[in-house]
Amino acid sequence: MTASSTPRRIGLTGGIGSGKSTVAGIWREAGHRVIDLDAYSRAVLDEPGPGVEEAVARFGEQYRTAGGTIDRAALARLVFADPAARADLEGIVLGRVDQAVREEEEAARAAGEAVVVHDNPLLLEKHREGEYDAVIGVIARHRDRIDRVVRDRGRDRAYVESVMAAQVTDLERTHRCDLLILNNADLGELRERSLRALRRVLVPRA
Repeated sequence: MTASSTPRRIGLTGGIGSGKSTVAGIWREAGHRVIDLDAYSRAVLDEPGPGVEEAVARFGEQYRTAGGTIDRAALARLVFADPAARADLEGIVLGRVDQAVREEEEAARAAGEAVVVHDNPLLLEKHREGEYDAVIGVIARHRDRIDRVVRDRGRDRAYVESVMAAQVTDLERTHRCDLLILNNADLGELRERSLRALRRVLVPRA
């Protein structure tokens, strides 16, 4: 690609515990630029600044930590039980995330990169699939997703189920994604499936 070309935009999504972040890591290790929208979202609340102040103004000082950031675990319990609160939090976070993503995409274009992947857990929930050349979803069995989050992140089952209830179902992902990666095997097999899926959507259309 030339420095003036536009990289192909691939959306990666999946519900909590599906293994989406593992797939993103596999693609990153393969040399592709992966923009982690969740990491940018966390930074809005994990670093003292305008995002934290706006969140405190909306939700209250009880959500500010001693270090001047937001207690995201406490706030998560609120917003996943209250759709209006969740919408307000997204309004605080998403505009700042979009700006950071635009800057990273410009860097990819300037570097002449062929593809940029958006690792976006809310891609389908926000009906943004039309913004991408292709969308790949990661799915896994319901019980495996719960077990994975409880084991690896130390969350309780009720929390995981509340998050899952706020996300689109895997059945809906089958209808709205261009391609699915089933995460029901070992890491080696998941790597093969992930790389094969990305190759498929990057094949030039006739």
